[in-house]
This record gives sequence, structure tokens and C-alpha cells, in this order.
Amino acid sequence: MDAELSNAPLVVVTGGLGRVATVVLPWLRKHYRVRLIDSAVRAQRTAGLVQADLGDPEEARDALAGADAVLHLAGNSSPWQTWDSVYAANVWTTQVVLEAAAAHAVPKLVLASSLHALGEYNRPQYWPVDPRLDPRPCCPYGLGKVVLEALGRTHAERTGASVTCLRLGLTGWPPAERRYLGQWLSDDDAGRLMLAALQSRERYGAHFGVSANTRNYWDITSARHELGYRPEDDSEALADRAGPSSGPVCRLFDPETSD
Repeated sequence: MDAELSNAPLVVVTGGLGRVATVVLPWLRKHYRVRLIDSAVRAQRTAGLVQADLGDPEEARDALAGADAVLHLAGNSSPWQTWDSVYAANVWTTQVVLEAAAAHAVPKLVLASSLHALGEYNRPQYWPVDPRLDPRPCCPYGLGKVVLEALGRTHAERTGASVTCLRLGLTGWPPAERRYLGQWLSDDDAGRLMLAALQSRERYGAHFGVSANTRNYWDITSARHELGYRPEDDSEALADRAGPSSGPVCRLFDPETSD
């Protein structure tokens, strides 16, 4: 660890071996000490990695000991899940992580939500979608993120911690299909967004997390103003390489928004 970071705040990142964590980790390590939490067994050694089952309250409490902030990225992101799977992988683990954070009086939490929480608004008549609209999930996965946001708000109100929910778009992947151009979050902008969220002291907020895309489908004004998020990338630079839709996903896309 760099000497100048030896006294830096400790951020615990759940889902530490996942796609989003991998993208933002270089940004986090410039400013924080980082502890990665993941349930996966990997042969290679990863600096700061702790294996833990976040569905187990005792393991979650141990994993969060000493944390100054928690970045909760763990979960199953498939839009094709059943509700039972969403509850087990996303809702229950979030509740356990929040309880562990409360036990340690962690002052800052950033929770990974999704555009799917408001996916039914992804229609031309709503663009750019206002993050203040009531949730309208497009699938069981999106419903799980609505519950996650409600749990986060309740946690903030009950404990006084600062809780920020980020409704992430396409993160960690290039927009290979045209329908993803309006919801792309570049790797660098993902890092900028996570740092801004971790440094925010809002009591509670839920913000869209996409880049500064020309196809302005999701309004990131609140992320700019409330978090100080400053995106620099635009999916339009990749539009020539984006192809047609490969098939149905969920109601986030309909015939009007598939291409």
C-alpha cells in the first residue's frame, strides 16, 4: 500500500470480483484503502480480497468491520431472473449488508441500483427520464432494485448514515447494440461516478448513472448537482460499431426503443 494511503478511509466493496468493481477499482485505490468482499472462490490471489457469504449476518458483520464506507455492488444482474432468485441474491443480501453497516455505524453507503427500477419509462414520451418519477420496474430484477432503494432510504432515516443509490446503466461493456447507446456508462465515467457518490454527504438520494450521452434518455442532472458527477464520455463515439438488437431482454425495451 502507498504510504500516503495508509491512513486513508477504508471502503468495503461487495461483489468485489464482479464486472463493476473491476472497472472502478483503479479509481477507488487512488483515494481509499479498499477491502473487496466476494463469495466466489478464485485460484489467483487478489489484494485486499476477503471471501464471505453476505447472506450470512455474522460473516457480513465481520466483513464490514472498520469500514468508513460501503460500496454495495454484490448481486445477480440478470433481467431474466425469477423473483425468488432476485430476493435471495439481491434483496436479502442488501438487508444483511445494511444491518451489518448499522452495527458498525458506517457513515456512508453507496448501493448499486439499476435503470431497470424505472425501466417502464424508457419510452420516447418520457425522454430524458426524470429520476424523481415514481418507480416503474420493467422486470423482477428491477423490482428488486426498487426494494433496495427503499431499504436504503429507511436505513438513512433510521441511522443517520448517508445513503446514495446509483441506477447504473450498461457498465463494464461496450454498447454493442444501438438500444444500449442511451444507457451506456463508460469505465472512466463509472469511476468518476463512484468517487462522487462516496464523497457525497446527502442524507439519501437515487440518481441515474450513465455517461454524457448524446442520446439523452436518462436525466443525470441530479447526479451532476447533488453528487458533483462530471461525466466526460459519450456513446455516440461508438455508434458506428453498434448493431441491431439481438433479441428480447425485458420491458426496459419495447419495439420503439429496441434500435
